[in-house]
Amino acid sequence: MKRRGAIKRIGLAFSTLTISTPVILTIQSCQTNSSNLNFSFFNKKQISFLEKIMEIVIPETDTPGAKSLNILNFVDAHVSKNIRKEDQTYLLAMIDSFIDMITETEKINSIIEVDDKLLEKHFSNHIDNVSMIALNGQNYSQICALIREMAVTSYMISEYVMTNKLGYVPIPGYYDGNVDI
Repeated sequence: MKRRGAIKRIGLAFSTLTISTPVILTIQSCQTNSSNLNFSFFNKKQISFLEKIMEIVIPETDTPGAKSLNILNFVDAHVSKNIRKEDQTYLLAMIDSFIDMITETEKINSIIEVDDKLLEKHFSNHIDNVSMIALNGQNYSQICALIREMAVTSYMISEYVMTNKLGYVPIPGYYDGNVDI
């Protein structure tokens, strides 16, 4: 499997999201009921890890963070429905490899035991750092950049950002095409 091609296709799938009816329906279904989080693609370990990482990327400040906006729910739905199977397999393998590297480095049993500060340290060490090689010989800068891209893109098309920050109006107002220029 071509690693760069898979990363590129997954990144493009998130980068080229347009506000079409299917995307709007997916966004609405992910944000209607926060107690009903049905993940169809990621397993429990990956969900815990990605939730922490996405909260590091988009923390809760005066605006809601990634966790409170259910960004991971949208990412899960988008990856399971719109990414090719071989790219999905590669994505899962890279996430699991990154999780395993962190747990081995910190000498713990589960990624759930890693606190946010250590996770942020590992994430910031690897993101945008092509020369950083882990103890297992892997370079995780691409997967870290992809996780960041998925989080930011999903955040930018979330209902909260569209309505409160970008001024998106689902039904436009009066249009007068006969205006002097």
